[in-house]
Amino acid sequence: MNKFYLLDKWLDFSSFDVIRVLRKTLNIRKMWHTGTLDPLATGGLLIATWNYTKLIPYFEKDKKTYEFTINLDWTTDSFDLAEKINFLDIVLQKKYKKELTKEKIEQVLKEKFTWTITQIPPKYSALKINWKRACDLVREWKEVEMKTREISILNIKILNYNYPSLSLIAEVTAWTYIRSIADDLWSILWTGWYITKLRRTKIGSIDIALWQTLDEFELNKHLDIKELFKNKEFISLNDDILEKINNWLKIKGDFEYKIWEDLFVCNENNEVTNIVVYDWKILSAKRKI
Repeated sequence: MNKFYLLDKWLDFSSFDVIRVLRKTLNIRKMWHTGTLDPLATGGLLIATWNYTKLIPYFEKDKKTYEFTINLDWTTDSFDLAEKINFLDIVLQKKYKKELTKEKIEQVLKEKFTWTITQIPPKYSALKINWKRACDLVREWKEVEMKTREISILNIKILNYNYPSLSLIAEVTAWTYIRSIADDLWSILWTGWYITKLRRTKIGSIDIALWQTLDEFELNKHLDIKELFKNKEFISLNDDILEKINNWLKIKGDFEYKIWEDLFVCNENNEVTNIVVYDWKILSAKRKI
């Protein structure tokens, strides 16, 4: 049961909730996702089952695309609707409605939120600090210090703006927090910013057309492994070489493979069984799936 499934996560469901339900549906314990979504976010959650969980590291640096809506008339500690809402004074709201034009926001996005930036993850997140989630520590009234990280916003643009609602789409590198982008905007424009809607619409090159929901889950609607890893080279090995690879032996030979590339070894059913590398005419095992 080595498969990849792409789920459209429900609102108010944690990423682990999806795993929990899918484990019961498939009667499989060994599975995990390639990137967490907040409970108040929806969209793509890529899940690997059984031995394909060993392929998850190949997705760690995948870029993601998000569509999200920010409101400008109040703030929350969590930068979304999970915590108490603090409305801005009505006078300030009228001021921002008049002064905060679409053109001004576009200029800020262009100057401050393009390519590589540093951001601080929100304290209300699942990031682990001393083996505990940061959000749990905050709710226990414990001091939490989040470290800055370097991320890249590859593309960001406005989809719609009608004060106080601003909708955007952003393509970002891994480990980017969209809620932190909202907080960073607040620090520049000094207005209220919080996420009201967040949806992951793309993981790498995988878009929404391939997704399914838990309530309409189809066992056979799994992803094609070669389409999923379209940037990798898939090879087959004869039995005697594969036996040596499985025993972590190195094989010398003049193979026509790329140098310094991970090669995905497939069996006759197009299922990945091994990851090998070929360097200086030496074929060696990297990982057994």
